[in-house]
Amino acid sequence: MRFGAARGAWRSCRAIASTAVNVACAALLAITPPRPELALMTARICLKLRRPRRAYDALAAVNAIDVRQIADSDRTAEQITNIAAVLCAQRLRAEAKDVLRSAIALAPRAAAPRSALILLLEEDLRAAGGNISLEQWAELENLLRKSVIESPYLPAPRLALAACLEQEARYREAQTAPVRVVAPRLRVEAENLLREAVAEEPCGAAPHLLLAEFLLENLRYVEAETVATAAVRSCPASAELRLVLARIQFQLLRLEAAAKTIEALLAIAPENGWAWFECGKILWNSFDRADSAFERAGDLSGNDGALLAGVAQRFLYDLDYEKAAKYYERLLNLHPNMWDNFVICRYYATCLKETARTQEAVDIISAALKSCRLAAKRAQGEGLELIKREEALLLSQAGRLDESFSALQSIRDVAAPTPRYDRAEYLPRTPERLQRLAEIVDSRDVFVLLQGPSFATFAARLHEFADFEFAIATLNSFPPVEQELRRINRHAEILLFTQPGSIRAWYPELVKFLARSPPNLLVANHYALSGLSQFGVSEREFVARHDKRLLLVHSDGPPLPSRPLHFENGPSVSWLIPLLLFARPRRIFLFGADGGSNPSFGKRPYFYHDDYDDAAEPQEFLNRPGMVSFKGLRASSTSTTAASISMPSMATESSTPLFATSKPTSGFKSHPYSMCAHTVPIASSRASTSTTRWQS
Repeated sequence: MRFGAARGAWRSCRAIASTAVNVACAALLAITPPRPELALMTARICLKLRRPRRAYDALAAVNAIDVRQIADSDRTAEQITNIAAVLCAQRLRAEAKDVLRSAIALAPRAAAPRSALILLLEEDLRAAGGNISLEQWAELENLLRKSVIESPYLPAPRLALAACLEQEARYREAQTAPVRVVAPRLRVEAENLLREAVAEEPCGAAPHLLLAEFLLENLRYVEAETVATAAVRSCPASAELRLVLARIQFQLLRLEAAAKTIEALLAIAPENGWAWFECGKILWNSFDRADSAFERAGDLSGNDGALLAGVAQRFLYDLDYEKAAKYYERLLNLHPNMWDNFVICRYYATCLKETARTQEAVDIISAALKSCRLAAKRAQGEGLELIKREEALLLSQAGRLDESFSALQSIRDVAAPTPRYDRAEYLPRTPERLQRLAEIVDSRDVFVLLQGPSFATFAARLHEFADFEFAIATLNSFPPVEQELRRINRHAEILLFTQPGSIRAWYPELVKFLARSPPNLLVANHYALSGLSQFGVSEREFVARHDKRLLLVHSDGPPLPSRPLHFENGPSVSWLIPLLLFARPRRIFLFGADGGSNPSFGKRPYFYHDDYDDAAEPQEFLNRPGMVSFKGLRASSTSTTAASISMPSMATESSTPLFATSKPTSGFKSHPYSMCAHTVPIASSRASTSTTRWQS
């Protein structure tokens, strides 16, 4: 017999045998009496015959049996749980979940089916990125509550329920008002559960770790540090606790304490990649060389995609495209599914283009555009706005500027008719606060005053501006700027705070700013207001006291109609410039923030410009808490200042067209935007406005 004929005969035999098995399973199901042990036996036979769906049908008969007819419901539930595991392995997840629900109904107190169903629901939650329906949230929450009731003295069920409630709160906070109203209650309950778990296991690392992380996420840094410090004393061998303590200290800008914590962590876990990453962040923010620490973190990352992406992002931020490309390439090789992540691909393509690998960059952008547009077909609401914005950035990077602008304009077509100012991250009556901002600017020019060489030049010629009509905006360490403005009897009118350290340094001056009779406005984020705790004032009390002069903005941008006051994470000036567009300024002029990239002041940092040289007397404000003196630093230590200048310029450049097309200002018409940068060009900036010269 020929080989082809034999293969055909074998296929025919297999088809006949398969049909016979199907018939046998159907017949077995038909004759099985409604008894639980027989239904379970039929299901197991069907599984052995590789007919998992028939096994599922057999278990459906158990659902119809009166529970009172089952002698040992716990044992039956355990057997059903084992069958559900096989169904799940056969990729019948929906059927497996139905079977487990049946087992729970048969034996409500049995732990095995409930734990198995919780595991499947949590896997669904992770796969969906936390975006599941309210019905799914309710089912998972209900199962976890039953676990807590069944095991009242174990911390693990409480920790699991607390994690679920915290994730659900995040999900609800991004929804509309009726859904969002429950979120604060969920966070309070999650915190109570975590504290109960800590009380049940006072020497356990896990409850303390989760409580510290919860407080850290909710910007309650002082409380978080107290919890983490006590936990490290109780569990000194826990690397995770030392890591979260270092992160808390870093957020509090207690860099020396964070460095000591990381040093102690590396002494017990020298191969901990995340510890080296935190070490790099501390060094970077201390104006020291951080490259080797970030490289060490990347080398120790293993298969940790999040750590690799973080390392690559740090090098990209510092414009070290070659190293950034190296780690993005490793990330994509280790996790091929990341090729579908068009954001990561855009970053990688940026690095390739800057390192003369142009054709590779073009190919990656082309593939990323396809992935982006495919994702857009499945998205809606805020997710669709984000994807459309990403499509515009990809098209811009590909040089297709007209299409990029059209993609930005299309956001208006998919967005709600009016911007979402009712989000939990913003204050009530935010449109009124934006109107107040516009009234302060009053269609005038806005001078953004930051310290730096060009601000020093401006201050030297300040008398020439005495009769000019302009609004004044500044940020963070504002009193040194106002000290110069007093010579022409002017003050800042718009003040942005983004760092808690700045509030700690200038709290008395901030209170005086808010008490002035001329109209002014403080713009802040939750992170900055967390610094109020040092003065015995909560964020809620501060907002109530100064409500009429406050505008709250948020990180994790970009700004979109669904979240118009969310800004990109980055230097504070990259928030201030786009924010001013809400005020309808005639023009925007930027002075300062140009030290590191100014050829005439190459060794001076971008902000404080006259405390660097040995001959200069230190200014008084450098003794304030959180202030950094650059006196005695090596010139190489300020290499990061080039990035500090270019990144806000790029962020501003990418945000400006979005404001123009998405109309986030609720009908406010923005005047033409210009940015008069400095007395000399910014060599490192790639913004189109970077070479504009200041003219008197």
